Amino acid sequence: MSAFEKASSVYEKFGTEEPFYAVLSHEQYKRRRLDVDAFYANGRQQIDELISDIERRGIQLGRHRALDFGCGVGRLSIALASHFQHVVGVDVSSSMVETARQHCRRHNCEFVVNKRVDLGDFPTGSFDLVFSDITIQHIPAPASENYVRDFIRLLKPNGLAIFLIPDGPQYKRDSIGERWERFCREQVRPFAKRVRGKHAVQIHYLARQRVEGLITMAGGTLLATEVHPDWTTCSRPYKPLYYWAKRSAT
Repeated sequence: MSAFEKASSVYEKFGTEEPFYAVLSHEQYKRRRLDVDAFYANGRQQIDELISDIERRGIQLGRHRALDFGCGVGRLSIALASHFQHVVGVDVSSSMVETARQHCRRHNCEFVVNKRVDLGDFPTGSFDLVFSDITIQHIPAPASENYVRDFIRLLKPNGLAIFLIPDGPQYKRDSIGERWERFCREQVRPFAKRVRGKHAVQIHYLARQRVEGLITMAGGTLLATEVHPDWTTCSRPYKPLYYWAKRSAT
């Protein structure tokens, strides 16, 4: 089983047992104490703040179609449906998508299971906004790189992609350092989590230089790179970064 298939199977199981906690790993979102309304209100607040931020930057964004990649149980997809005519939530876990469908009351929001290592089922230039939060970090390369390229491909001219990826060191491809790092993230650390009785979620990163190169190669323009607000005061050299990128008008 490939690292991607393992990551997919973990979230299939996680989505069956603790679908809300799988999205936001706080005790308050476990089944035994879950407040569903508070969970989705959290998503509405985040998306309202995002839309306000886009407007403050003077970005002229179409409001027809938005894609929420790594939608989980629809926390952000449903919130986006208040701002766009149609929203598509995409996730690798069918159990998570089923929960999203059960809780969605919006006619303009749909959920799709995608177990491919790319987004090839979606046509080029079909979304005004592509948004992905706390998702790519759980996906090993090369799938994670495929998704970043597709984020740009899927944008309409002047469309906007915003996605979060942890930064990290850049190794030469297939070097000893790169192979050891991949082995630890795909095998050792998930095994240690299983031993402790936790879901074997993988945590990955893509070096900032690599992400910027992927955006450029896909025909995008990087607008901004910003540290996740929870990490701004952290002294660690590598932090989760939000990438703001657009597809140039053609």
